[in-house]
Amino acid sequence: MSNRLALPQVEFFFSEKIPTDQLLFVAGGRPPAEEWLAQAAKLFPVWGIDRGVDSCRSASVKPVQVIGDGDSASTDGWRWVKTLGIPVEIHPPEKDLTDLQLSLKRAGQQYNQATVIVTGVWGGRFDHLFSNIYSLLGGEAFGLTTCCAADDKEVLVLLRGPKSLNIHPKLRPTIVSLLPLSPCTGVSIDGVRWPLSGVDLTMELPYAISNRPLPEKDSLSVTIDEGCLGVYLCFDEHKVTE
Repeated sequence: MSNRLALPQVEFFFSEKIPTDQLLFVAGGRPPAEEWLAQAAKLFPVWGIDRGVDSCRSASVKPVQVIGDGDSASTDGWRWVKTLGIPVEIHPPEKDLTDLQLSLKRAGQQYNQATVIVTGVWGGRFDHLFSNIYSLLGGEAFGLTTCCAADDKEVLVLLRGPKSLNIHPKLRPTIVSLLPLSPCTGVSIDGVRWPLSGVDLTMELPYAISNRPLPEKDSLSVTIDEGCLGVYLCFDEHKVTE
């Protein structure tokens, strides 16, 4: 067990140990930058989720497993998977669970505990994004105790209290937001322009957004006593106007 989760542009250090088995799911939302995906694939085993196989193919990243119903991946993508002999778990389009939820369930069955990072979740329809984020939050039911949604532009780490998180960016994020995914108490953040100390955040009034990291600080810290908090980082190529 370790307390470290490393992505190409940022490292996270949790106050508690997280599962050593760490998996990268590539889903069918906005494709991550090919260079970012290629770098991330060197850090984690990769699972392709339906249309995510097209992102894998474009970045020359070979998944160890593919799950989906085949309703959104390209014909060339599925042909590429079959040519490489990658194990494929096919589900019918008419099903109760989404492809991501099926993948989370399968990961929970294959590993006693695991950390899951999902890319290809941003962009597109809001209902898909909503379902994806809350499915990651519910991954604990499958033994997936730490979950993260990430690509080269946006990263969201799910933090369930009581816990603290130290953030060490390799690239400086332009925006840091705290998103209460349930009622949250005892929330603190340091290393930003507008720090917070022991506040309560509610889903009805999520005001702790669009914060800015202090340029003189090399790291950020976030703490929560109770609740489920999304720690969101935006890596924008354009400068933020003060």
